[in-house]
Amino acid sequence: MKIIYLTDIHDGLHGLKRILQTTEADLYLFSGDIIYKAFFSFDRIIDFCGVQEELYYLLTERKDDSTPFDFTTHAIRFPEKYSTAIVEKSQKYRDLYKLAAKTMKEKYEIIEKLIVKYAKSPVYCLPGNYDLDLQYTELYQREVHRKSFEFGNLKVSGYGGAPIWTSGIPEKLTVVFHEYTKNGKNYSEPEDFFREELPDICWIHNPAYGYFDTIPGVGKCGSQGIRRYLDDESPSLVVSGHVHEDQGIKKTKNTVFINPSNFGAVDSLHGFQEGGYFAEILMEGKNVVQSNLCQLRGEDWHTLIEVDCSEKYPKLISQNPISTVSSEDYIRGN
Repeated sequence: MKIIYLTDIHDGLHGLKRILQTTEADLYLFSGDIIYKAFFSFDRIIDFCGVQEELYYLLTERKDDSTPFDFTTHAIRFPEKYSTAIVEKSQKYRDLYKLAAKTMKEKYEIIEKLIVKYAKSPVYCLPGNYDLDLQYTELYQREVHRKSFEFGNLKVSGYGGAPIWTSGIPEKLTVVFHEYTKNGKNYSEPEDFFREELPDICWIHNPAYGYFDTIPGVGKCGSQGIRRYLDDESPSLVVSGHVHEDQGIKKTKNTVFINPSNFGAVDSLHGFQEGGYFAEILMEGKNVVQSNLCQLRGEDWHTLIEVDCSEKYPKLISQNPISTVSSEDYIRGN
């Protein structure tokens, strides 16, 4: 069986169409961040990010732990309790918020139409921190956040989102990553979810702690709860994303971990990331036997690195001379 896995699509809709048109697979997994920008207009993006960030700063000053959405709802409902400037800012925020939600839903509708028209095999989707909760979009029948599905002899379970606030995205409509530490004790909803489901394929946007979760200059950002689960259990496959810079494949015990890096091009603090990356994953029964790192360049895609996953550790089969990713960096030791 062949799985094609794309993560951090970031509005790369033309590329998504090309993948559906030109690849063959038994199953497609499209992972967050599916959307990148909440507006088609750059000026609207600047306006919304600006007022959203101003409201977060105001809430921090007031030591108010409510969201901008909840705060502005109260300010509009009870204007006599706030200054004219705050009420006007609240109304601007809510107007832009509604437009952002509408625009993002239109983008998901376009993606659904692409899938219906071009996909020749089942497609499932997982939201990231740039996404709305997909149950409120046209992708609702494909979304796998806190859900599982059976495919052949495999059980696939997904948990989306990330423990980070994403500027420019309507925060009230996003997936909440329920993991936090209180009184020295860590609570993790994704850990509880995976322990209950015990999937063969563990599908996450935010990685587990220590597995492809290192942000340059920051350190590790992965989930402690998912890591605890994976220390105890050995699913066949764990696919993640979110951290574009920590691209690679690794095998620990009987579990293959893969982060192919971003499919959609993005500008980041670390520079322009061209993207186009995705993974082909070949399975026999419940075992991952091979995984290929691929990249879409223009209208065509290429296999960059072929990796044998059938033994204790992944090993290189071949590397395409055109690859800008080295097999030494991509294939991780134990």
